[in-house]
Amino acid sequence: MTGKLAVTGAQDDVAYVWETHSGEVILHCKDHKDSVICAEFSHDGSYVATGDMSGVLIVWRVATKCPVFQTHVGDLTWLRWHHGANVLLVGTVLGDVYMWRIPGGDYKLLAGNWKKTECGLILPDGKRAAIGYGDGSIKIYDMKTTSRLHDIRQGQAHTGTISAMECHPDNNLLITGSVDGHAVLLKTQTGKIVSVLDCKGPNPEAESSNASVEAVGFCQDSSFSLAATGNLDGVLCIWDISRVTVRHTLKQDSGITKLLWIKNSPHFYTAGLDGTVRLYDARSGTLQNELFGHSHCILDISLSADCSTLLTSSDDSTARIFSVKAPDR
Repeated sequence: MTGKLAVTGAQDDVAYVWETHSGEVILHCKDHKDSVICAEFSHDGSYVATGDMSGVLIVWRVATKCPVFQTHVGDLTWLRWHHGANVLLVGTVLGDVYMWRIPGGDYKLLAGNWKKTECGLILPDGKRAAIGYGDGSIKIYDMKTTSRLHDIRQGQAHTGTISAMECHPDNNLLITGSVDGHAVLLKTQTGKIVSVLDCKGPNPEAESSNASVEAVGFCQDSSFSLAATGNLDGVLCIWDISRVTVRHTLKQDSGITKLLWIKNSPHFYTAGLDGTVRLYDARSGTLQNELFGHSHCILDISLSADCSTLLTSSDDSTARIFSVKAPDR
């Protein structure tokens, strides 16, 4: 979401750019060959990138509603824009990560050695990238030279696919979640593992248990040294990062697919398998509000820059806009 525009992908092989206040579609992003699974605006909203499961990647100039770049990368898994430049990172099933400069199309390659990558991000310094792989390994790269700065191998941190990651605003601490039921804190400057966090909850041996950690994130308010993790079993953990201890362990009625901290606030949203968005206060661990409307799993959530509009997309084939108010501190 950027300004008053949102972008969503769909199984009809099209992405849609639309106005959040009216729902009017202003751009149909066509020419895809499969379901559009990734769609994201550039840092200033001038471009939007759309990617489908077959690996077709298209970048559109929003002002002219025309494509400026198109390529094919094999089976695509994720994409991320640089937060201060028109540089696009794209991950693939084969583990390769491409870095394109848009609109020119010059690129660099971070070779993945046939290990699928499910997530990646550009660190706040804008100079390094962290990539999570299917074997549980994590790599940190210098984006200018493409050299590998740190390599946390399978078993050192995680034993299963890295499903989520986020970097602390101070640029020095990374949190990763995995299907192995753990989250890991590590130093981005040294690659040193600070702690392995058990996110499985009180009854991990239950037959129906699915402890895969799908959502991780740091509090965006520097007054609080907090992080949160959520798994598909509905276990939500709020962590005191300074002491590396769990502050609250909560159990939702359904699994957690995403979480999103509110800027300059100790509050965050979670998205659920039951189609519900929940708002929590991390200080007390209390549920503050619930947003309903979806009938199936929420796939993603996004918050506007002024924190007044929440966008959700769901397996029920709908996207919804919620008008929200930033909670009192």
